[in-house]
Amino acid sequence: MLPTLIVLLLVVVAVAAIVWVVRKGPPHVARPGEDQDTAWNDPFTPSDRDRRP
Repeated sequence: MLPTLIVLLLVVVAVAAIVWVVRKGPPHVARPGEDQDTAWNDPFTPSDRDRRP
């Protein structure tokens, strides 16, 4: 009885992992014409650069 429960538990974990991976889907891929660089962290002017040593 115990080996059956262990196998059943492993099957449930495997199915849950597969469902999680499938639902997550592929990473976002930029389509042609879509802005890929938003420049959210670029300095406004050359004087605004990070002044860390």
